[in-house]
Amino acid sequence: MNKDVKKIFIVLAFYALSGGIFYNFQELWMADNHLSTQTIGIVFSLCALLSVSTIFLCSNLITKQRLKKFSCILLLLKVIILFLLFILNHTGLNVLIKFLIMLDFVIDAEIYACIYPLITFITKNDKVYALRGLIYSYAYYGGILLTSFLLGKTLFTFNINFNTYCLLGSILMLVSYITLKTVDLNKYNKNIELNNDHNALYKVIKIVKEDKISKKFLAFRLTSTISYHCVYGLLITLLTSNLGFSASGASTFKLILGIVAVLLGTLILEKLTSKNDYINFSIKYVGRLIIYIIAAIFDYKLLYVLGIVYMLLFSESYAHITDAPYVNRFSTENQLAFCNLQEMVSYLAEAIGNLICGLTITIGTRYSFIFAIIFAIFQIIYGFQAIKLRSKEKGEISL
Repeated sequence: MNKDVKKIFIVLAFYALSGGIFYNFQELWMADNHLSTQTIGIVFSLCALLSVSTIFLCSNLITKQRLKKFSCILLLLKVIILFLLFILNHTGLNVLIKFLIMLDFVIDAEIYACIYPLITFITKNDKVYALRGLIYSYAYYGGILLTSFLLGKTLFTFNINFNTYCLLGSILMLVSYITLKTVDLNKYNKNIELNNDHNALYKVIKIVKEDKISKKFLAFRLTSTISYHCVYGLLITLLTSNLGFSASGASTFKLILGIVAVLLGTLILEKLTSKNDYINFSIKYVGRLIIYIIAAIFDYKLLYVLGIVYMLLFSESYAHITDAPYVNRFSTENQLAFCNLQEMVSYLAEAIGNLICGLTITIGTRYSFIFAIIFAIFQIIYGFQAIKLRSKEKGEISL
């Protein structure tokens, strides 16, 4: 693998490790700063909605030439924000704390959207795209494990608590920033068509309007993410309030399945991918739909748990089949804009899914699954249509 690609993956790893450390106990850190559960929920909902508008704005302001500089600025801003949160702990300045948390969330969303476009300066293929997600997840879950191990411990005379993770996250983000600064992308520019188009997103939207494959893919992403978050949106609450898990049991359940999902995703990427994309797609999504339907019909807790297990086990798998081919159809020039467009769709869908989950979870688990089933049906229809159209497409087309 190219050494500059490896460096970008190192940037991704430290960024994700920082995220796992900071975000794992973020809710408890906020509660420790006297923010109510309702306030925390509102803040997180606003985070998802603000991410859509922020990504839209960045897509039209940032050109490919400035992508590395822009990414460095974002990483540095996260360093500063996490350090400020560390300083603001127990100061009572909750308005500022809420603002910084929302700012951190939207910056974090944009950083992740920039990672693959940075890599496409150097190389562009489906396997690398999938590796991006797997490396992020490995490091993120590594951060979660680290926080669980360190919490309550004493390092020399320093007691490790929730606030410690703000400082540790800031330090790791600084390492990510320094690493990205060492990556030289200029030597790859000669093979890439770059321009100063500040309307890149509008250009890509115009292309998508005329491209049936991209429209089907984005419709798939929208319905897929809504369906997923109808169940996952408030997963810990669902497990503890409706399915009989203790708080620690639900957290451990989620963590273990997350780690296994990453390992399974790696195995599938390297060894267990079928040559038939319909089979790969069906394993992940049709299998999930079948279990959801059975659970909703019989209304047994064990079946709901089984549906959640299946959903989480394959959550990190098949990105090189379900997402990468559609992203890589776009030229390097338009890569950032399209990645931003799909992230906008995903965050909008996440906000819708979380809202549905919040409304249905108090009525009953069955209703969360019913809505998940409805959107899953559309997701499968759009996904199969996208595969069919792409299979008919002859040759490589750069949009």
